[in-house]
Amino acid sequence: MRVWIDLTNSPHVLVMRPIVELLRADGHEVRVTARDFAQTLGLLERFGIEHEVVGHHRGGRVAAKAVGLVSRSAALTRWAARKKFDLALGHGSNDITVAAAILRIPCATTFDYEWAKVQHTVNCRLAQAVVVPDVIPPERLYPYGAKGEDPRVRGPEGGVLPRRLRARPRDP
Repeated sequence: MRVWIDLTNSPHVLVMRPIVELLRADGHEVRVTARDFAQTLGLLERFGIEHEVVGHHRGGRVAAKAVGLVSRSAALTRWAARKKFDLALGHGSNDITVAAAILRIPCATTFDYEWAKVQHTVNCRLAQAVVVPDVIPPERLYPYGAKGEDPRVRGPEGGVLPRRLRARPRDP
């Protein structure tokens, strides 16, 4: 399987590093993209995770965030267009979720803070699966677009809340 992981902030390196390692150990091809922000690139280098830098942080104002979302999502779409990924993964990265939706790549997103309204509204509506800790009740995610009466499905470690599990059909 060809897996694409996008990292937009320093903690995401620590969260996704074990996933990258497990996927590679299982024989999957994993490509990592990263946004130049805070210590993200330094941590990737420190842990020896090969990555390609795509975009940078645009600032904290709403207008700057909007420009950043559009420009980086477009850049990621161009970067991934011919790579034929089977799955896209991000930790709160709207950029990969938007790019994956455009390219019709099944996408899963994770997050551990449920109050980021704009970010989660984008991710919960576009991703095929949303993974959160058990302490976040499913009804907290319904306003963001997560669907189902109680869509919780327990994984081996618990804490999985998929919005929908069926992947979008891909063009050959």
